[in-house]
Amino acid sequence: MRRLGWIIALTVWVLALSPAFAAEVLHHKLAFKIDPAKKSLHVHDTLEIAGTGEVVLNLSPDLKISKATSNGAPITFTRDGAEVIIIFAKPGNHTLELTYGGANVSGMSTEGGFFGPAWVAHPTDQLASWEIAGETPKGQKFVVPGALEAEDEDKQGYRAQYKIARFSPAPVLITGPFVVDELMSGDIRIRTYFHPELTELSQTYLKDTARYIGYYTHQIGPYPYPGFAVISGPAPVGWGLPGMTYMGKRVLALPFIRYTSLPHEVVHNWWGNAVEVDYASGNWAEGLTTYQADHALAEASKPGGGKAKRMEWLRNYAALPPERDQPLTAFRSKIHDAAQVVGYGKTAFVFHMLKTRLGEETFSEALQKFYQDNDRKIGDWSDIQSAFEAVSGENLTAYFDAWIERTGAPDLVVKDAQRSAASVTFTVEQRQDGPAYPLSLTVQLDDQRRTVEMVKKSQSFTLSTSGKVSSLTIDPDTDIFRKLHPGEAPPILRDITLDAGTQLMALGDGELRDEAFNLAANLLQTHLRMLDPNSAKTLIVSGPSQDVRALLKARGWADVPGDIADQGDGRAWAFTTDQGQTVLAVEAEDVAGLKALARVLPHYKRRSFVVMAGGKTIDKGTWESTRNPLTVVFD
Repeated sequence: MRRLGWIIALTVWVLALSPAFAAEVLHHKLAFKIDPAKKSLHVHDTLEIAGTGEVVLNLSPDLKISKATSNGAPITFTRDGAEVIIIFAKPGNHTLELTYGGANVSGMSTEGGFFGPAWVAHPTDQLASWEIAGETPKGQKFVVPGALEAEDEDKQGYRAQYKIARFSPAPVLITGPFVVDELMSGDIRIRTYFHPELTELSQTYLKDTARYIGYYTHQIGPYPYPGFAVISGPAPVGWGLPGMTYMGKRVLALPFIRYTSLPHEVVHNWWGNAVEVDYASGNWAEGLTTYQADHALAEASKPGGGKAKRMEWLRNYAALPPERDQPLTAFRSKIHDAAQVVGYGKTAFVFHMLKTRLGEETFSEALQKFYQDNDRKIGDWSDIQSAFEAVSGENLTAYFDAWIERTGAPDLVVKDAQRSAASVTFTVEQRQDGPAYPLSLTVQLDDQRRTVEMVKKSQSFTLSTSGKVSSLTIDPDTDIFRKLHPGEAPPILRDITLDAGTQLMALGDGELRDEAFNLAANLLQTHLRMLDPNSAKTLIVSGPSQDVRALLKARGWADVPGDIADQGDGRAWAFTTDQGQTVLAVEAEDVAGLKALARVLPHYKRRSFVVMAGGKTIDKGTWESTRNPLTVVFD
C-alpha cells in the first residue's frame, strides 16, 4: 500500500507539471498604437486566463515587455527569444496585463506593413476571442480580421475597434496609406483597403466580391465571417486570410485577377479558414478550393471551359517526373511546381470524379454536410469521406484509398472493340503498375452515352445500341484523371521546368549569355546543370534569334513554328526532337527582349509558346493534341 501511495503521489506531481494542465488563455483585449514612419509599435494586452500552470506566449523578439501584472500584482516571467513563459501557481481565473512594444520593428513601412501573429503575445496552440482597438497617424490606416465595431478619423489620425467573438488564432495586422471603400451585402461588410492609385478599381472589386460570396453561400453554407476585405500591398504577393485577402498593387491591377485569384481567395474562407486543415494528413483545401473556384469559373466562362481546365491539369501531370510525384496525403503546400501539380490539379480532379460518380446534387449536399460538421474545427480526408458516405449511402473506402493514399494514375487503353447491329463489345485495360483504380467511365457511341464502372485492371463490356455505331470514345469529356498518351501531350514549358536534369545551352556573348543564365534560374526550381547538352533529356536553348535559328538548322531540328516565327521581338516555344529530347527555345532580338521573357515565362509554364513585343505578351498558347487514343473508329 505504501508503494501504491507513492506511485499515486508521483503521478499527481507529474500530471501537475504536464502541459495538459497548463493554464488556458481565453480572451485578449488589445489596445495598440502603430507609427509606420517611426517603425514603432506599442501594445497594451489584457489576457483572461483560466486554470493553473504554465503559459507559453509567442511574441516577436522586436517587441520588449515593459510591464507584466497578474490580477493587479507584478508577475515574473522568463523569455527565450520569441517565447515568453509565465507560471500561474494558484488555480482559478487570472487577468494578465502585458505592456510591450519596440522601435525599428521589422516589416514596417509607410507604403504598407504586414505583421504576422507574433505582433501580439499569444499561445501558438490555443484559440481565443479578441477585442482589438488601434491607432495610426494621419495618412495611415490598419485592418485586422473580425467585425468592425467602430472607427473614426481626424487630423490626429485613424482609430478603429474590432471584435472576434468566435475562438480564433492570433490575428495578423496590416497597415498602409489606404483609401477605404465599402459595400454592405446583407449583413456582410465588404471593403477595399486600396492604395490611392487603385481606388478606381474599388467598385468592381466590391461588387464581384459580393457576387462570389452570395454564390458560394448557396453552394457551401453561410459565409463564416462578418466581412471580407481586399487589401493592397507593396509586395507582388497574393495571400488568403480569414475574412480578407492581401495582394500586391500590381497584382490587383491585372484585369483577370477579379475572375481568378479573387474567387479563389473568397472560397478559402470556407476551406482552409473556417474549416482548418490537418496538414499532417494532407492539405485537401487547396484542391477543393481550386475545383470550386478556378474550375467552376472556367466552366462558366465558355462552352468546354471545364474540359479544357481538366486537360490542362492532366497535361501538367504528364510533365511531372515520376520521382517527384506524391500521394495527396503528403501534400502540405505549394512549395514548388511539382507540389502544385498534385496538391491543386490532381486533388481538384479527385473532387470532380466524385461529382461525376455521385451526381451534382449529392456532391453539393455532401460538401454542405462536411462544412456544417467541421465549421471552426480541423477537418481531414477522413471527415470528407464520412460526409460523402453519409449523403450518398455508398462505401467509398476503395475510392479514397486509391486516389488519396497512392501516387500515380491509371494508364488506359481500349482493346478488342467490335460492333454489331445491336451492340458494341470492348475491353478497357489499366496498364499502370499496382492495383486498379475504381473508375466511372463515360462511353460515347456516336451520339449515345453510357456509364460503366471499372474495378479491375482489365474489364470487358457489352453495350446494347439502337443501331450500328460508327465510333466509340472512352471519357469524351476528360472526366477521368489518367496518364496521357504521348500524342495527347504536346510539349509545354513545364516539361522542362519540372525535370531536375534540365540543362542550359547559352548562345551569344556577354550580356546575352548572362541573361540566359538569369532566365534559366527564373524558370527552374532545381540546381542548374551545365554538362553535355547532347545527352540531356530536357534542354533550354537561349540566345539571339539568329544564333538560335542557326542551331535549329544545324541540328536538323524543326524550324520556328510558322504562326509565331515573325511575331514580336521575343519568342519562346517548346518542342520535341526526333531523338526524344524536349527543348525550350528562347530567342530575342536583343538583351531587353531576353529580360522581358525571363520576367514573364515563369507565369506561362502550362503553355507551349509565348510571344512578346516591346516588353508585353502579345500571344501565348498550347499546341493541339494530335490524337485521342481512347477513340475507336469502326470501318
